Amino acid sequence: MKIVKGRIIDVKHGRAVENAVLIIDGSKLTTVDEESAVDIPKGEDVEEIDCSGKTVLPGLVDTHLHFALGAGANYEEMFQWPDSLQLVSGVLNARLTLESGVTTARDCGARNKVALDLREAARRNLFLAPRLLVCGRSITMTGGHFYFCNAEADGYDGVRMATRQLLKEGVDFIKIMASGGGTQGTIRQRASYTVEELRGAVDEAHGQGKTVTAHCHATQAIANATEAGVDVIEHCTFIEPDGKGLRHVFREDVAREVVRKGVYVDTVVIAMMDRDRLEWCLRNFRGFRRLGARIIAGTDGLGLYKTAGLPYVLEMMVRAGMPPMEAIQAATIRSAEASGLEDVVGSLEAGREADLVVVDGDPLEDIRALRNPSLVMKGGVVIPRIKSTVEYRKEYGAVLQEYEKILKLWDEVVATY
Repeated sequence: MKIVKGRIIDVKHGRAVENAVLIIDGSKLTTVDEESAVDIPKGEDVEEIDCSGKTVLPGLVDTHLHFALGAGANYEEMFQWPDSLQLVSGVLNARLTLESGVTTARDCGARNKVALDLREAARRNLFLAPRLLVCGRSITMTGGHFYFCNAEADGYDGVRMATRQLLKEGVDFIKIMASGGGTQGTIRQRASYTVEELRGAVDEAHGQGKTVTAHCHATQAIANATEAGVDVIEHCTFIEPDGKGLRHVFREDVAREVVRKGVYVDTVVIAMMDRDRLEWCLRNFRGFRRLGARIIAGTDGLGLYKTAGLPYVLEMMVRAGMPPMEAIQAATIRSAEASGLEDVVGSLEAGREADLVVVDGDPLEDIRALRNPSLVMKGGVVIPRIKSTVEYRKEYGAVLQEYEKILKLWDEVVATY
């Protein structure tokens, strides 16, 4: 049994609780209350963790990661790595992500059965990792974005059969590419699937109690996915054809329908961003927030050492005008809801898994406190921090420098708009 004493963030009620006590029995939280209201157990089998002067919050939930993608300047280079090396990179990325405070994560696409193998190895405690939810392979049109994952499908029946195959393999949710993306030869500003085709995934997944996440850059893809009944939309970029090029316009009519249907949206990511994309991202984030959308937190982290950026995404949200409590809720209770795990993780409540992060200072005053957790616990187990080779630290340090550059550019965009 473990006793944690300190200041906690109650994300369910949007408040901080001073002098709180959490009692942990095995992997579960059994008591969460003010210290004055708790009869604290004593004994040799009780371990007390004093977090005085620190803040305790639920383990973070990243809804959009790609653990098992190799390094490279583009997708084509990443997928030159064989499955075996993709898996090894996933092990390293997962451990790094867990140490950053992310105790639950959704892997949104890998090749063949790599993500399934990664999840199984983590379940067997072969390495330390966040609680993993995987979609296996992202379903895409023939030649579509991420076609090299090997789940191409066309037409209602084809998409439904691909969904059935993935569910048979044991995936936790379905991911479908409703528009093009960064894969060469695909078109971001045009929808990849019709409403009927997308319903092939939704009908089958929902029939078996699973959720569907749609990758959407094109405005028409967002509209199609919303009409088809998907649960989560990633990116929501609102890109439209404009002669031979493309243009970005926040379509409030489409966004209102997303909000009306209660679809979760993940608009702020830190992967592969330039100024134009950051401008789109800011407009969409503020537009959806103004309309009352269910905003969740994901990084789209992909590539070696690039999956531990969620604290920086929350900083982006706060710098764009979201209160720190709301940003933390987006990365905990709301992301847990979007993942179908609201009764398991995402808040510090009795009966939930004992997933928590302890940070110095107060993230409600300075969200940057989340960058360096002093303690991470998953399922009642304190995660030991490792310091690998000098080269490991050097490479990860370069990624952090990249994040800092993105934050600086983000601030410039926020000041402009």
